[in-house]
Amino acid sequence: MPNQNQHIKRILFLTVFTDMMGFSILFPLFPRTITHFLEKGDDPIFSIFYTWSQWLGECGDTKYTLVLFGGILGSIYSFLQFLSAPVWGKLSDRLGRRFILIFTTFGSVFGYSLWLFSSSFWMFVLSRVVTGITGGNISVASAAMADHTEEKTRASGMGMIGAGIGLGFVMGPLLGGISSTFTFLDPFYQSGTLVIFPVSALFALLVAFVNLIMIILFLPETKVHVSTLKGIHPILNIKNIQSKTLVRLCVLNLLFLTSFSGFEFVINFYLSEGFSFTPKSIGLSFLYMGTIIVLVQGGLVRRLNGMISEKRMVEYGSAGVLMGLLVLIFGDTIYHVFVALFFLAFGASLVNPGLSSFASLESGKADQGMAMGLFRSFGSLARAVSPILFSIIYFQKGPQFTFVLSMLILIVFGYLLHQTKSHSSSRI
Repeated sequence: MPNQNQHIKRILFLTVFTDMMGFSILFPLFPRTITHFLEKGDDPIFSIFYTWSQWLGECGDTKYTLVLFGGILGSIYSFLQFLSAPVWGKLSDRLGRRFILIFTTFGSVFGYSLWLFSSSFWMFVLSRVVTGITGGNISVASAAMADHTEEKTRASGMGMIGAGIGLGFVMGPLLGGISSTFTFLDPFYQSGTLVIFPVSALFALLVAFVNLIMIILFLPETKVHVSTLKGIHPILNIKNIQSKTLVRLCVLNLLFLTSFSGFEFVINFYLSEGFSFTPKSIGLSFLYMGTIIVLVQGGLVRRLNGMISEKRMVEYGSAGVLMGLLVLIFGDTIYHVFVALFFLAFGASLVNPGLSSFASLESGKADQGMAMGLFRSFGSLARAVSPILFSIIYFQKGPQFTFVLSMLILIVFGYLLHQTKSHSSSRI
């Protein structure tokens, strides 16, 4: 049984890793991809997106417009996760985790296939829509992890989910940059059959396909529960949730990820403009953060599990993130930047699994999918808002102002966390 649980945890880890990698693998490819479609100039959907970016940018700087364009595309993906995560979670309570994971992962395979063959911009956008909707299955993976862990080991299990999310987010840009240098499929791109950077799209497709096969072959079905919460969409029924602590934790997740995702988005431009980092150097910086995240969530969180409460773990983590932001605000050398990145990655590695475990414990067994879907959807909303918000502020006010804004949001997060009761006995 322990060995089976380890296999299940690895599959769930790969599932969330694939979802977040799909979100971020395009980051280093966005500028050239957008320029490619701009040069083609024959797609009305592209014209609409470009007009929106120019309107948001106001200043008319082409570089700024392209950054906002990428932010809008990234926000679409996350906004669709915000809408779909509670639905997939609620459906998994009724139909089973395995069934929903197979269905949504197949959708991701289809979405990445669309990306690979996106010779037109409308098809490229459609691929992001499909993968955004199916990427909401992170909530199902979180609920499945809760099904296979006891309360006292819940934080450890959520640590693995958090490690998959964090590693996928930071490894996506690195893998996207590396895979873009391979040219063996370029003749098909040049002939108009495949998208620009076809190897990157193929890589994402293959990872999703392997994940699908692993779920089909090795993931057992979890016992299906009958959800106690009725309604079309869980967000529309949020007022009917009995555990107000769960609702507060959803808001806390929104605040923390708005703060942290804003930093993650603008740090690319800060390193590029402030320290002349190349895309490869920026990718290695994310690898540095990813290594810290994996070590902390895969090791330290397990050791802390059962020793301290979930709330205490989140408090320690948010203190680390605050320290990192302060170093960024007052430091002015590359040494300060990497010290800050250490504290930021270390702190986030405690906050994410701590909050996830806290939210899971605040829900009944019959509503794990719905609860985790609601919790994850608020995080997706943060990732939808922050790229556009922080890119506008970065280019209008500068990097220090954006780091201060992240810190202020984090302080509000800390205040609300302090007011939150440690593990409530109430259930939804």
